[in-house]
Amino acid sequence: MSIHLLGIRHHGPGSCRNVLEYLQELKPDLILLEGPAEAETLLPCALSEQMEPPVALLAYQPDQPQNAVFYPFAEFSPEWQTICYAMRNEVPLRFFDLPLTHSMALNQKTAEKEKDETPQDEPEGQKTAQEVIAETETNIQEAEISAKEQETASETEEETTDIYKDPFDYLAEAAGYTDGECWWETTIEHRKDSADVFLAVQEAVTALREELPKQTSPRDLLREAWMRKMIRAAQKENFKRIAVVCGAWHVPALENMPKVKEDNELLKGLAKVKVECTWIPWTYDRLSFRSGYGAGIESPGWYHYLWHHPEDDGTLWISQAASLFRKKNMDISVAHVIETVRLAQVTAALRNLPAPSLAEFNEAITTVMGFGDDILLQIIKEELIISDRLGRVPDNVPKVPLLVDVEKTQKRLRVPFTAEIKELTLDLRKPNDLERSIFFHRLHLLEIDWAIPGSSDGKGTFKEKWTLYHKPEQIISIIEKAIWGNTLEEATQKYLLKQTGEIRHIPELTHLLDRVIPANLPDLVDAMTVQLDRLSAASTDIIEMMEAVPDLVSIVRYGNVRNLDFSKVGNMLHAMIARILAGGVLVCINVDEEAAADILNKLVSTDYAVSTLNDPELNTMWLEFIRQVRTSVNVHPLLSGYATRLLNDKGDISSEEVQNTLSYYSSVGNAPADMAYWFEGFLRSSGAILLLDDNLWNLVNNWVCGQDKETFMELLPILKRTFSEFTPPERRKLGEKAKASGAGGIQTQTVTVSAHNEAEAAKVIPLIRQLLGIETK
Repeated sequence: MSIHLLGIRHHGPGSCRNVLEYLQELKPDLILLEGPAEAETLLPCALSEQMEPPVALLAYQPDQPQNAVFYPFAEFSPEWQTICYAMRNEVPLRFFDLPLTHSMALNQKTAEKEKDETPQDEPEGQKTAQEVIAETETNIQEAEISAKEQETASETEEETTDIYKDPFDYLAEAAGYTDGECWWETTIEHRKDSADVFLAVQEAVTALREELPKQTSPRDLLREAWMRKMIRAAQKENFKRIAVVCGAWHVPALENMPKVKEDNELLKGLAKVKVECTWIPWTYDRLSFRSGYGAGIESPGWYHYLWHHPEDDGTLWISQAASLFRKKNMDISVAHVIETVRLAQVTAALRNLPAPSLAEFNEAITTVMGFGDDILLQIIKEELIISDRLGRVPDNVPKVPLLVDVEKTQKRLRVPFTAEIKELTLDLRKPNDLERSIFFHRLHLLEIDWAIPGSSDGKGTFKEKWTLYHKPEQIISIIEKAIWGNTLEEATQKYLLKQTGEIRHIPELTHLLDRVIPANLPDLVDAMTVQLDRLSAASTDIIEMMEAVPDLVSIVRYGNVRNLDFSKVGNMLHAMIARILAGGVLVCINVDEEAAADILNKLVSTDYAVSTLNDPELNTMWLEFIRQVRTSVNVHPLLSGYATRLLNDKGDISSEEVQNTLSYYSSVGNAPADMAYWFEGFLRSSGAILLLDDNLWNLVNNWVCGQDKETFMELLPILKRTFSEFTPPERRKLGEKAKASGAGGIQTQTVTVSAHNEAEAAKVIPLIRQLLGIETK
């Protein structure tokens, strides 16, 4: 009986080729492979025609899917080629790492401990597409950094700081390399002669572990004890040639076995949890994550090239880069390619390297094609060095029903998961786009952030913009939500029903209802409407009602556009406006600046919503409320000023009344702060209106010009504060208008009569409605 220890790096084309050649020569009758024993039943899927790396084994707890781990495989991963070799040659293969039933129990304990020690953060709001993508890129960068730092579990005895050091850096330093990664790639991955390479790796790592005993974490010691237990069990079965494929760091611990009793003591009393496994697609850009198999890699696209073209001298790689540059309209010739390859080869020779590595090719591209500017590396990084390759798994792998339903819907609507970021603009008048919209809205409501809504161009209600960005972790989110139903419709409805029952504030419910309506869940909408009716009947909070009005208006308008019946919501909207009319003025009286500013924001949004709906009855009720705000005693000046402007815009008060109000608030008897607040409210967002509305302009301009010098100097700081809120172009135009008026060159006139032909004007209205996306009934 012979045991052959093959120490590898988990994602390395050179290690992969060495392992495959060794296995083909050895012809083992048993292979022990580092990996989770629970996933052994999934190994035959590796030979399926539908299986295309990169893929990953996903293991998770059914009762707590968030406690999950990935074991990613690329085509150039030694583990993947080992699995394929075993399946093709019908060689027994066993995963011999610590079972996940124990390992994930340790993860759970660690997570619970960290949760107890870490203060709870406030819940986050909805994220935009840019925020989600930026956050994901940050996570990837952090993972790339930690992948190297966490190769070791503790500090070395020689270090006095808290910085972790890759143990292979010591070998690199002795051999004259910059770091352990560079040493491994040059010495192992680019090695042409694979003879005795595994023995050399074993000797090197043995020396490292003897010198750095604290570099091995307690978890790794536990894993290695289990690995030895599995090797001993295989030895008792009388296999003749056992190949053991594992991370290079574990090899010395498997070569020099301690007593059985020591390992049993270490493994005694391990906790257990239930675990399920499946295959999921993976992406090259996610191979940088550290999960399951330890280290990630920074250049999977480069490794893919090395695996498929081991004999290429770099010509093909540089040609691919040149082709990409040409697609970007850059002038790259064949001479550039030749000179770049030559420079990379010369640089490698000067550095005593057997062949150019990615670093040499990048330097050569920068020098020859970029003329010293490394901006070109940013162009090839995503498409070549990393690559946007996305794997595929067979349809018959075990999946939760919800994931099956999501994938079937993706296939039917032709929106599969892709590795790149994809922008979609949907036209809801098209049946397929409407179904896509419903599908995306349901996923978003389930907090699965694959489809992220964005702002659509134009004012038409039939347009939607979405950003699609797939991350393998989204599969975990789908599995988490599988407890709510077997289909996306069922899961979304039950998940939100629970949320609805827990909501106690009207704006929170109306905001959620506004998001639910596009998802086409009528039963859920009915239940939420009942809850909204119950809350609105019991509520006495006028501010809360004001906050809810814009969402209610949006719901009613959406129903009008989509021919949905929201008469109940419309009735509630009328009732809320009536209650605001009855008690709204009271909340505007005797309030401080902060409260007045909050109420003003709600007045602005409510007025916009009511004006947009253009319901005559609601308009009348709302106008009456604004009148009360303007005329009531002790209303905060900020609110009174805004109410005056609104009534002026709506033609409800005359210019004389506005002039009198202006004079009243600017009189000597009023405090300067009251003047400032009134002007701030009166001119709120009025830059464009002052430019276009000559009535308002003349009113303000004549009042300012009518002040004496002393009064004007007192008002000047207030005016500056008010006008500073306008945009620079608005301020510039207003200055030009004031200058022209003051010089007598341009006199603004109030247009009171506008002669036009009503019959001729009516002919263009249908066309204007069509251009604006307003449906005509």
